[in-house]
Amino acid sequence: MAVLFKGRWLYINLITLGLVFLVFWWWQQTTQEVAESEANWIPDYYLTHATISQYDDQGVLSSSISAERFTHIREFGTTDMIRPRFNLYLQDSSAWFGKAEEGLILDSGAQINLSGNVLVTNGPDILRPLSLKSQSLRLFPNQNYAESDDRVQLIGKHSHLTGKGMQLTLDSQRLLLLNQVTGTHLAPRN
Repeated sequence: MAVLFKGRWLYINLITLGLVFLVFWWWQQTTQEVAESEANWIPDYYLTHATISQYDDQGVLSSSISAERFTHIREFGTTDMIRPRFNLYLQDSSAWFGKAEEGLILDSGAQINLSGNVLVTNGPDILRPLSLKSQSLRLFPNQNYAESDDRVQLIGKHSHLTGKGMQLTLDSQRLLLLNQVTGTHLAPRN
């Protein structure tokens, strides 16, 4: 036993003891940080079977989103949605409708991320009907813009296109499919 406290063994034992204390302190700190971060992710409120409506500066309805459940997390400034359904009303009196399995509202509605069987359509437009299907879509309501990095299926009045990646300007219906585009176009019968 006396050998452990003589010469170089003393230094080795002190270093080992110091390392044990350092590892214990580090483990305690990371455990505490994980517990604190998990406590911060507790939702501050949630709504079930609700509808959120947004109005422009003139008091005209610009969009509405309904969902089976909204869950707001203040620390992230986000709202999770289960089975969202939305309506976007453009200034030219056209409208876009959509649905998805899940959604996430960011920046007080400036961006909406949709995922799981996403469908977006301007259904009532008789002259230029357009429907999009994808597994994920990012929607920017204030900019009348939507985009996706996933495979997108586009169904128009006389055409059917698929592609990977998409950018769509909602008010002008300007669509850009980015990769692997295939499709068919049918000429209308007179």
